[in-house]
Amino acid sequence: MFLDKKILAVVPARSGSKGVKDKNMKTLGGISLIARAAKCLNELDWIDIKILSTDSNRYADEGRRYGLQVPFLRPDFLSNDSATAIDTMRHALKEAEKEFNVEFDMLLIIEPTSPFRTSLDIENTCIELIENNADSVVCVSPLDTKCHPAKALTIQNGRLSHYSQKGKDITARQQLESLYARNGVCYAITKNCLLHSNDIITNKTRAFLVERHIVNIDEPIDLKWAEFLLQSNFIKL
Repeated sequence: MFLDKKILAVVPARSGSKGVKDKNMKTLGGISLIARAAKCLNELDWIDIKILSTDSNRYADEGRRYGLQVPFLRPDFLSNDSATAIDTMRHALKEAEKEFNVEFDMLLIIEPTSPFRTSLDIENTCIELIENNADSVVCVSPLDTKCHPAKALTIQNGRLSHYSQKGKDITARQQLESLYARNGVCYAITKNCLLHSNDIITNKTRAFLVERHIVNIDEPIDLKWAEFLLQSNFIKL
């Protein structure tokens, strides 16, 4: 329990990744991405229950090896590309409450594919949610100005043009509005919001800003980059 709230932490790890086969079991610094997520959660003794939501017995064994409980395997309809985060987390909450006979107040989503989180990130995300009476808190990183939508271009019939009319007037990055991207470090969401909203982001969602370098692993090159950062001591965990 944390600040009088009962907390369920869920590590989602389906096995059918297309970009990187068995992505959640890939190793970084000698241990799997599932293990990294679990070890970070294990530093927080106030989390009531920590579970792995997966469709794979192999992944389940890995989660248990590092202290995660696996009270269920995901059904097929929550293990494909069309399964939504909301539906997956509703299922995890329902099954965990039934298994452990606990009524949770909030849920944490800890994605294995964002391996450079710290336990302090998770704790501060929880504080942001509880102290501000928010529906949810999403960890975000500043968007690289190279990827800013005002600088995007389109190609139509071979003709190059600005995606946004604003792009014509941009001469320096200082003119760009600050934008942010979800980084997968942590999502905190109240039970009420999870059960009654169709999105994690509502009009009562707050941000927790992470300004150090974060890698979100979707492609093989992301894993190589993460390993390089770790071995070069650019990232210290």
